[in-house]
Amino acid sequence: MASGKTHEIVNLVALAPMLYFVPSEYTLYFAGGYVAGTFLLSPDIDLPHSRSSKRWKILRCFWFPYQALFSHRGLSHVPVLGTFTRILYLVFILIFLYFALIGILSFWNREVASSLASLDIQALLKDVLSGEEALYVVLGIICADIMHIVLDWISSFFKRIAKW
Repeated sequence: MASGKTHEIVNLVALAPMLYFVPSEYTLYFAGGYVAGTFLLSPDIDLPHSRSSKRWKILRCFWFPYQALFSHRGLSHVPVLGTFTRILYLVFILIFLYFALIGILSFWNREVASSLASLDIQALLKDVLSGEEALYVVLGIICADIMHIVLDWISSFFKRIAKW
């Protein structure tokens, strides 16, 4: 298995050729998703001591349940499906934090809590996720994951050959 640093270097080198196939108006969205997929949402986030896990600093505690649910090189290393588990998990955490914030604020400032609660989160999520921009962000994350997984397969293959 390749090291975390190797994954990051290979992913960044592969980004430029991939951008050639992305429409110019979506280049930043794709690149942003790709970089986030490489450095923050890597398939190795299921390991507590991975580089991507450590980059979350104090917020990495939110990934502990994910790490308990998914074994390394399990579902998180399945192309596309693993990507969606991490994205959905992150959306779940953000929604949980939103409601926790409303609950905490309701003790100190009911007006702020009620104005925050009156936000139409469902409509906001629909607006954010329905645009083509979101599609290219997700495609960027997926492509970064695929590069990571392919490099894992290649390095494992050569390690098996070396043992022969």
